[in-house]
Amino acid sequence: MRPFALLSGPAQVRRLRQLALEALKVHGLGRASLRPLKHWNNTTFAVSAGPRRLVLRLNRPGFQDEAAISSELHWLQALAAAGLRVPAPVPTRNGALVVGASVRGVPEARDCALFAWLPGRFLDRSLGPAHLEAVGHFTARLHNTPFVLPSGFARKRWDLHTLMGGDPGIDRQAIRSYLKRGEGRVIGAVHNRLEKTLGELGEGKEHWGLIHADLHPGNLLFHGKEVGAIDFDDCGWGYYLYDLAVMLSGLRGRPAYPELRRALLQGYCQLRPLPDGCEHHLETFMAGRLLGLAIWTAGVPDHPENRRRAPQVVARTLGQLRLFVQTGRMP
Repeated sequence: MRPFALLSGPAQVRRLRQLALEALKVHGLGRASLRPLKHWNNTTFAVSAGPRRLVLRLNRPGFQDEAAISSELHWLQALAAAGLRVPAPVPTRNGALVVGASVRGVPEARDCALFAWLPGRFLDRSLGPAHLEAVGHFTARLHNTPFVLPSGFARKRWDLHTLMGGDPGIDRQAIRSYLKRGEGRVIGAVHNRLEKTLGELGEGKEHWGLIHADLHPGNLLFHGKEVGAIDFDDCGWGYYLYDLAVMLSGLRGRPAYPELRRALLQGYCQLRPLPDGCEHHLETFMAGRLLGLAIWTAGVPDHPENRRRAPQVVARTLGQLRLFVQTGRMP
């Protein structure tokens, strides 16, 4: 989900740094220098090894198993080979993509993955229509890139269960402790609209395939006129519309939102026209995205930033979803 928190738990990050060094030894990079990037659901470090710039990701235990991580990395290899700007996985000297590492002071072993550094900068509030058209074009290329599934390929399904917080490691009922009277009915109404929409779309190849599932502005890097995406940890099987809805949900409330929305869809449809009558489903997917984020924030309380943010996130989200249920459009 959204990796916007600042680093927290300095002692924990120091211990994880030692684990990261153990993982790098398998790559022959035991003397590399490390700089913490994000300590959120996963933990990432910038790696400097001579002239090489890399990123090491330590996966949080209990969310993705080795088969799922390996499958993500195989898809990234295919996308990078097709010319998309994505973090290319860096295998070990014996060809492994996932490295298990453990050290004293860290209770559980971590699955680790190394990536080439993807140059670029985050724009966020500086995003304009030309940027969003490029994002739409990139997203269509992502959805159009052919991929031969390797043996044992295993990624999550962004179906109703997952959209409603059904991932491992999430207490999907925890949000109820933050709800005010009557707000449970709002969640039920969103659930029902999602269920109806997914039933209407089905899982045919025009609607369903491999998606990034977390294409918000904080995961997009701009380099010159090119755009690239990072953080494929949530990727899996899902509705192509969901990738567009995630991006749009991160742009709501901006004065230029109508222009940004048009530019995103224009860029996308240049390569992959939306099936007739499907654009109106974006509002329902946006509502599902926001509800899923609120469920995740409340349901993963062992991160101190989640505990701090959960009451505000849930209250704000339920207010927006109430308007969606009343009007059919996200505010």
